[in-house]
Amino acid sequence: MNKHSVAFLALMSGVLSAAAHAAPGEYWEVTNKMEMPGMPFAMPATTMKVCIPKGGENDPQKTSGDKDCKMTDIKTVGNKTTWKARCDRNGEVMTGSGEQTTSANGYQGKMRFSGKSGGEDMNMSMAFSGKRLGGSCDSEEAVKKAKAQMCDKSRYITTADWITNADLILRPNSACADQRSQLCDLVQRDTPKDVRSYEALLMHDQQMGSNISVAKECKLDMKATTKSICKKLDADNYGQLSAHCPAEAKAFRVAQRRRECEGRSYTAETRAADLKKCLSGKADSSDEDSSSEAPAKQSSKSSGSSTASDALEAAKKLKARFGF
Repeated sequence: MNKHSVAFLALMSGVLSAAAHAAPGEYWEVTNKMEMPGMPFAMPATTMKVCIPKGGENDPQKTSGDKDCKMTDIKTVGNKTTWKARCDRNGEVMTGSGEQTTSANGYQGKMRFSGKSGGEDMNMSMAFSGKRLGGSCDSEEAVKKAKAQMCDKSRYITTADWITNADLILRPNSACADQRSQLCDLVQRDTPKDVRSYEALLMHDQQMGSNISVAKECKLDMKATTKSICKKLDADNYGQLSAHCPAEAKAFRVAQRRRECEGRSYTAETRAADLKKCLSGKADSSDEDSSSEAPAKQSSKSSGSSTASDALEAAKKLKARFGF
């Protein structure tokens, strides 16, 4: 099971816990458990206290659904209700069916889903039950609290954090849609100059399989943004930016090599040639050794020739002076 399946499973867990609706309600203890073939571990059952509108225990929309799931073909015979469902979360679509049996102070049921997530087939089932606890509650207030928790932006420290969680804000009918303007202002401001924000944007839009593009939703000119961020390529961020900034990466490597080559020691006679060879990338230690040895041999040969010539000239002068 890939990361997309895990993400979808996490999102689907809200189906059975989003039972609060804007109406006077009462408290229920709701338990649900998910099963999915191929998972490396068993999902533990979860139990929570929720506020369900009075009479809502008989409605699968309130006991087993949320706004991202549409219930159809709802039929009730006696105390048993059946239905079909289609859940669409950020383009991840699951379809299935469910059934629920209701008693005076409780209900229990099961839902089965199938579909694709991240391009892979996925099947899952969910068993759920509810027990009436009693006590009045304001289900509208429960909705507000859930929204406040989900949309809490105090946990976003950097623009990269906002981008990573952008789907919560940009997906259709999002409860956090009022944060869209703030998100896009940050994206427009920081992505062209902050490497971490730029990386987060690329990862979200290209690698995470999301059908929501932050760049598109925030009207970001990616060509201009990439051109701007490439100007900041240096030794610290070369690994992150080199693939996206080939021209700047090449210029950086050339400048780096020049600094290395100009820092080497060469003999005065061959400095220009050796520096040129180093900059071309053809020079190595053996070349440098042979280059440094060649002038020495040449100098030695030249010195030997000079000594022989001087000796011969001195001999000629002696012969002329002393007549032998």
